[in-house]
Amino acid sequence: MIRICGVDCMRYLFPLFIMVAVSVLITTIFIIQGFTFNFQLEIVPLIAFYVFTDLFRIKKSKIKLVTNFAGAVPIVVFGAPYFLPFIAFFSSFFKKHSEGPDLIKRKLYGALHYFVMYGVAVYFSDNVRNPYIALLVFAIVAKALNFIMGDLLYAYIRKKQVFDSELLKVSGIEFIYFVFLAIYGGLMWRLYELGLAFETILVFLLYPVIVGIVWVYVQFSNISKERKKSIERIESIRERLKKILEMISIVRSNPDFEEALNTMAQIVNDALGYKYCIINLLDRRNNKIIRVAQSGLTKEEFDKLKSNPPPIDYIMQVLDDQFKVSRSYFIPEGAKEIDTTYAYVGDYDELLKSEAEWKPGDVLIVPIMRNEEMVGYISVDAPKDGKRPQFEDIEMLEIIADQILRVIEDSTRFREILMASKTDLATGLYTHTEFYSVLEKLIKSKEKRFSIIMIDLDNFKEINDTYGHVVGDQVIEKIARVIRKNLRKKDIGARYGGDEFAVIAMDASKADAMNIAKRISKEIREISVGQIKMRVTCSMGIASYPFDGESASDLVEKADRALYAAKKAGKNKIYAI
Repeated sequence: MIRICGVDCMRYLFPLFIMVAVSVLITTIFIIQGFTFNFQLEIVPLIAFYVFTDLFRIKKSKIKLVTNFAGAVPIVVFGAPYFLPFIAFFSSFFKKHSEGPDLIKRKLYGALHYFVMYGVAVYFSDNVRNPYIALLVFAIVAKALNFIMGDLLYAYIRKKQVFDSELLKVSGIEFIYFVFLAIYGGLMWRLYELGLAFETILVFLLYPVIVGIVWVYVQFSNISKERKKSIERIESIRERLKKILEMISIVRSNPDFEEALNTMAQIVNDALGYKYCIINLLDRRNNKIIRVAQSGLTKEEFDKLKSNPPPIDYIMQVLDDQFKVSRSYFIPEGAKEIDTTYAYVGDYDELLKSEAEWKPGDVLIVPIMRNEEMVGYISVDAPKDGKRPQFEDIEMLEIIADQILRVIEDSTRFREILMASKTDLATGLYTHTEFYSVLEKLIKSKEKRFSIIMIDLDNFKEINDTYGHVVGDQVIEKIARVIRKNLRKKDIGARYGGDEFAVIAMDASKADAMNIAKRISKEIREISVGQIKMRVTCSMGIASYPFDGESASDLVEKADRALYAAKKAGKNKIYAI
């Protein structure tokens, strides 16, 4: 078995030096013993069969079996054993390897590994006259060297433990495979010596069948293992979910909201197995991210993070749909250039030593959603099992995110921040997004009736051009006050755009909406800014649900058409469809 991946190239030098020295020694011994490079066409089919077995992959877990041993035995049997190390070297070096760091070094290591493995095995078996014993010696020596170079030297290079249970199990399978092929090869050798060509060919043709049987066995074993792992994972998910829900019920009864949120972060660490968890809230009014709670950081580390809050754009950089999983975002290391100015950098030594799937640069963001708007997020890092998240892991994090929202909503301290995320900073009215969110919810709830009023200021550009943007901003603020003053408690006012506004008049007919619109229009005409004499007017369009449309887009379109008709009719008018 060979398990070589990208590593520090300096750790290749010592094992490569040893294998090069042994390879030179083996070649020298072969030459002394009379080996010459007289290539014979008769061995071309044997070379082709060896290359086929070398390319044929059988993997048990993450460990590749040495399938090319099935191609090595016939070369030894049919009288070309000294060619075998060279065939193995070039076949290994020129076959396709997985891309990654140290590719040439990995290819050279693999090629030398097979050269030494088969060269030494040929040397020790060459003088044994009994074909069965000769091939058994060949198999045992080859397997022993494979274990030393493929596993012990691998451990030296990668600083990993060798004697894990899975490795020993696969080594056992591989040893039986080697011995069986050696015994079977002894039979083929004996038949060949007796001149029984037909029987020899039949035995040789069974070699691919043996490789196929091993492949089927390993595949079945892998499937059984995966099935067992799936069952264990389902049980683990069930237990973790049960634990999460039990802990959440306790947390939500805690009146201390900061303590409750810190406990929520601890749940993420304990139940889902992350080393670090930070809960963040978006303060849209002040354009900053508030670090609310954490688990895994020291008090000093968290205080340092809180003292330097990032702007909201900092988190928006990672919310790329190509990395979306469920409603969360997982960005693998190197997949996207991410500004890490405000990031917390934890301790990743354990992950690096274990060569875990999760990389220090991996990012997992779980948004905290209120309706269709993101009001905060959970960031987690360094899973204790070293694995990247699966779909169900992310779904459990999203369950916790929903519960965190409930805790935040109950907090007086954070309620204003949540409201700020829904309101326009300049006017205090709801945002364009929240307007549509409320509209959609009303339609989904099958509200009996309501009306919308679209408002557009007349000639607002002239006010800005004549009196300046400062005065223009004051006009916008005064109009917002007029709208808020004339709305009933259950009505909704929103800033739809720059100089556009919208009103949702609850349980209002067109006549009711027309009365509200008239009051707003009248007071807008009375607006003044300081000693400046100006004429401020607006045009309005009204549409009603369900008569003018049964979707948000239909209603807004109808109200807009009425608004444009009012503009076309001379402005300062209110039209209804």
